[in-house]
Amino acid sequence: MYFETLVALHGVLDRYPWASHLTCDAHGSELYDLAMRRAEAYGWYSTGGWTYKYQGWGEARIVQDPGRWADALAGGDWAQDGKVRELAWMSAEIPIDVREPRLPLLHMTRILSDAVNRIGHVRFTGLHAVLPLQELVGDASDDLQAMRRWFALTDPSTSVPVSVTVAVGPAMRGKETAVSGAIRERLGDIAEVEVAAERLDLSGMADVDGEHGYNKGRERGVLRFACRVPEWSVDAAVWLVEVVGDALRAAECAEQVVVTASLASPPHKAAG
Repeated sequence: MYFETLVALHGVLDRYPWASHLTCDAHGSELYDLAMRRAEAYGWYSTGGWTYKYQGWGEARIVQDPGRWADALAGGDWAQDGKVRELAWMSAEIPIDVREPRLPLLHMTRILSDAVNRIGHVRFTGLHAVLPLQELVGDASDDLQAMRRWFALTDPSTSVPVSVTVAVGPAMRGKETAVSGAIRERLGDIAEVEVAAERLDLSGMADVDGEHGYNKGRERGVLRFACRVPEWSVDAAVWLVEVVGDALRAAECAEQVVVTASLASPPHKAAG
């Protein structure tokens, strides 16, 4: 049995003239080919899933590698109309008996980003991920702390507004305060997060009408957060999504959830 995880990049793609003949339909063949080439170059993809034979201990033994996953599907929307689109998405199957602390979100997002940036200029505006938290994912606090130290190496005078939404089922009931506190703890003092009292700016997310786990029309929000982070990048978006997932895990919200992180417009200052 497998759990499925999925990540999707949102943004605007301006294809290079030499790549204008490439298309991405519902089957995503071009994107899949680009992504798999990149994954194989990194050594991150294996049709055998998350296990491989390691010879370094004197005898062959099977170990788990969170950079690998089982068979994946991919697709995207490369319409050249200047609008925010779901540029690339990828799903991956992960064996139920794997007990790794982290899902391969960073790996999958990185190869998707590399793939679309290979064929054009990308303005990255948002990310959404389907996280099977059930019993699959463990405590990733140490890894997330290392990521926090990385993002601390950023100009402290700059910060970027980001909207975060969390769509989760009945397991969330009564745990909103605990989840919010756990997110703040994991982000530390280099990022800010507040529960959004008003409608969030979700202009960085494409209108995809419920496809691939996301529906902007419903704003996918049991919880909605207004954040400020040191930078806006693919890595920073994954960090936010993983922090939220780990906070949900800690609060025992063990079910499939959808988390989004998208670039928000800075608030307008009143004229004075």
